Amino acid sequence: MPFSEVLVTPAEFLSSAIKFVAISDQIQDEWKLYENTEIHKSYIKKDTFLTAKDCVYKAEFVIFYNLSYGVPGFSFNVWDSSGSFLSLEGIRQLSLLDINQEDFYSVITQQEHPVLCRPYFVMHPCHTEVHLASLKESKNCIVTILGLITPLIPLKLPFAYGL
Repeated sequence: MPFSEVLVTPAEFLSSAIKFVAISDQIQDEWKLYENTEIHKSYIKKDTFLTAKDCVYKAEFVIFYNLSYGVPGFSFNVWDSSGSFLSLEGIRQLSLLDINQEDFYSVITQQEHPVLCRPYFVMHPCHTEVHLASLKESKNCIVTILGLITPLIPLKLPFAYGL
């Protein structure tokens, strides 16, 4: 870990996740908390549909604790209407930003999920770490992470989470 301190402890992550899901429940945003007796293996997940470029996609978003970096991790998978996984390039094409391939691939990569043990696209944790370090006064680290990723991934983040 490049920084000398853990930015978010597993307990702080779980507390943020509980608060985030409570707001989700109030506004019916469908995030679910999956607690584990090993706190760092707890995560929140949302299954939803996305509409982009006149197509409908099924998406699964998972926010977990990245033990190596001491920050929340953001991971996701997206399927097209035929049930096929989108490639990394397909994901880039859904981005709300006009971002070149090199820049996008430096932020989003595919790897085995550290908690769910299957392939997911993830926001590289070093980017999360850098941004969280500059936003230490954030009320909820999960809202902060989602605020960073929503320009890249068509995930709606209702204003109620920021209140």
